Amino acid sequence: TSVTGVQTCALPIFTFVQEEKVMGLMASSSGGGGYEQVPEGRHRAVCYKIVDGGTLMEGFQGEPERPRHCVFLFWELPDLRMDDDRPMSTFKQYTLSLNENSALHKHLKAWRNKSFTEDDLKGFDLKNVLGATCEIEIAHNSNGNARVTSIFPPSGGAKKTATVNDQVAFDIDIYCAEFSGNSSPESKAHCDMFEELPRFICTRIETSFEMQAALRQEI
Repeated sequence: TSVTGVQTCALPIFTFVQEEKVMGLMASSSGGGGYEQVPEGRHRAVCYKIVDGGTLMEGFQGEPERPRHCVFLFWELPDLRMDDDRPMSTFKQYTLSLNENSALHKHLKAWRNKSFTEDDLKGFDLKNVLGATCEIEIAHNSNGNARVTSIFPPSGGAKKTATVNDQVAFDIDIYCAEFSGNSSPESKAHCDMFEELPRFICTRIETSFEMQAALRQEI
């Protein structure tokens, strides 16, 4: 499937492609570490999960509805612990776009501490941020919910590190293959990943353009 007029990244290989169509993967902000809210302030963080939330018709800040392809990035916060001593975690939803005005472009640029080159914009592999360290700024909204507002490079630059949570990348195209007559061990593994996602993300995926297209193929 493709949507004209949007600069995006392709999810089948979790690669950003700066062009005039959507090809496949992952922002409004959201957050929260389980049932315990992440405190406000700047915290050390490591990305452990990337989720392609698929495409839906959505409006944004009063704009008319249009196809919007979203991705979710999840971080664990090693210095903040829940009551069971697991690290707290948070996440943020992004429109899947490397347009220079997009939140994803701005946050990745800050995280990498350098601008995107033309070659980067032709194909940026989003999986590069899995296991990558950074610092994130958390603020609470009027409801008291934690939101990721900024990302910063850590002292000494971003490095890859192990996480307590499994490091995974959920690709909606691979997941949907399970429902379009193209089941594989990889698509079945994605079904297991799906069961571990927050319920609202599951609902989004279940109603996405990608899932509807897969179900039509199965019929």
